[in-house]
Amino acid sequence: MDADVIVVGAGPAGALCAYLLSHAGAKVILLEKSVLPRYKPCGGGLTLRALKYLPWDPSNVIRVYAVGGELTWEGRLILKKNRAPFVAAMVRRDHFDAWLVAKAQEAGATLMDATPVLGVEELDNRVQVETPGRIFRAAYLVGADGVNSIVARHFPNFRRATGVALEAEIDVPSAELEAQGCYLTFDFGILPHGYGWIFPKGDHLSVGVFAAHEGRIPDLKAYLMRFMACYPHLVKGQVRLLRGHRIPLGGQRQPLHTRRMLLVGDAANLADAFLGEGISYALWSAHLASQAIWACLTDPQVGLATYTGKVQKTLGRELRFAARLGQWVYSHPKQAAMILATSPKLQALWLDTLTARQSFAHLVSTLPLYLPIMTVQYLQNKPYRQW
Repeated sequence: MDADVIVVGAGPAGALCAYLLSHAGAKVILLEKSVLPRYKPCGGGLTLRALKYLPWDPSNVIRVYAVGGELTWEGRLILKKNRAPFVAAMVRRDHFDAWLVAKAQEAGATLMDATPVLGVEELDNRVQVETPGRIFRAAYLVGADGVNSIVARHFPNFRRATGVALEAEIDVPSAELEAQGCYLTFDFGILPHGYGWIFPKGDHLSVGVFAAHEGRIPDLKAYLMRFMACYPHLVKGQVRLLRGHRIPLGGQRQPLHTRRMLLVGDAANLADAFLGEGISYALWSAHLASQAIWACLTDPQVGLATYTGKVQKTLGRELRFAARLGQWVYSHPKQAAMILATSPKLQALWLDTLTARQSFAHLVSTLPLYLPIMTVQYLQNKPYRQW
């Protein structure tokens, strides 16, 4: 066979999985359809959870350390947090992904970019992957090829739930970059069942809208243009890139393995259904996947079923709580925003969840304890009630 493991897709999940398996001693081929580095539409925020699962210091690919977040409603400031030690590390996905792939190559993985996968066949003793110029064979395969995964098509009855985002990379004058500063902006009033964001990326801003539910969203570009018009420091901007993409809405209970294949990251629908964050879950799933495959390589009697079980008990549980929170917030967006604006306790809980200091499970289980007093604080705050 050509390798012990073939990894399809060189995003965060695939690249880290290739590194971990190569570092352990496996022979790994990493297939990527695009030429690296390649642009990837993404907010590009690394939470504390994401940093936890990186084996190396990513400082050289971080553009901005975000130290605060602000909540807005159609451009109107509702809540601006004071500076915090850390909210997220902002990266450009072309640089970040290429950096991860380089780490995998240093560990011994063989990269073949510009190599799209045409088909996958699972046999009793191997997996075969067809590409335009060659058929590759390995004992196991990792599907890390994103929300449009070709590998996932070979998983019986795999359910794909997705939202949709439209992102613009915007060049703005230096004064407007300073106006945004190191803050992340979240606007929950800009479109139904979703939000708009403004994230600093050093020399430009990432601006986008995300609809956190299934189905086609008409005029998503119109929502984005309306969103940008609400912010004076965006009006003078020039759109560098504009790209739409689907985002997995995670939380489903379903098998993520076959006898010789498993799915990670977006290919496995592992992104949170509230904010659409997926990098931390991609890296998390890469660790679980590499552990499962290495166990099979050393003892073929083990089987890959342990992977699905661990995902469902850990990050899958977290994604289900994120989905529950998203359903409530997007059903009552104005009430949720106003309660957040008037409750210091909820603000602390929200910041801890946003940064992944605390889990969605913690937030959802804690909310009922404080919701009565939060509601009283909201009702006593006349300006917000009138608004």
